[in-house]
Amino acid sequence: MMKKYGILAYPAGHSLSPVIYNAAFRAREIDAQYGVFEVAPKDLADFMDRAENDPISGLSVSLPHKEAMIEFLSVVDDAAKKIGAVNTVVHKGSFLHGYNTDHIGCRRALEEVCGELEGKNVVVLGAGGSARAVIFGLKEAGCEVSVYNRTADKALALAEEFGVVGGSLYEAHQITEADILIQTSAIWTLDPNISSDEIEKFIPDSFIEKFDTVMDIAYTPLKTPLIKKAETMGKKVVTGDKMLLHQAVEQFKIWTGEDAPEEVMRKALEENL
Repeated sequence: MMKKYGILAYPAGHSLSPVIYNAAFRAREIDAQYGVFEVAPKDLADFMDRAENDPISGLSVSLPHKEAMIEFLSVVDDAAKKIGAVNTVVHKGSFLHGYNTDHIGCRRALEEVCGELEGKNVVVLGAGGSARAVIFGLKEAGCEVSVYNRTADKALALAEEFGVVGGSLYEAHQITEADILIQTSAIWTLDPNISSDEIEKFIPDSFIEKFDTVMDIAYTPLKTPLIKKAETMGKKVVTGDKMLLHQAVEQFKIWTGEDAPEEVMRKALEENL
């Protein structure tokens, strides 16, 4: 019987995950189909009840469900517990298991551009589920991390939990120097028509200038306003498709127990960006 997988998000229409995973299933000759489950937060409990009783073999969990997902799972991987967010769900027998591959995806994407990460000073913008995974991965890699958010209280709570520096967006703009900037918020998804004035308030040129490498985990658009600015300023950039690919490779292994056809997945992603 064909297995069912899919992206669980709200909104979910922008996701390129279906083209990546369906290409991977075909390459490995696995009888499976990957679809889209666009579920509002208020409907998440009902959806998860249906997913358990009408089995969905696996889910990619995206905004805004990564943290809320934990309460619906029977088993949660140690890394996902420490992160406090899940992006991978797999049905094993009658139980739902949760994992997090975002931290692996972020690290590998950065290593492609920066090489060894140990000792790097990294500034993270945003304080949601993705930020949690990014911070966890960076700390595991031996980075010095600080996290900042437009709502300072969220960043400070996250900073205390993970033992890093935290503060407001204004405080972020005052830092003197660092190696890597990572933008993890959903700002471009939530406000695709954001004005140039708002962009400048969020990421002024004087702020970007302080970094050698700039990463944005968003991939729609691929060249976000931050990436465009960083490229113009001659910075090394890491676009969100790289993190998407590397976390997907790990997710595929968890779901199927097989090595992922990484180059097939990379090609499918590049052809659909």
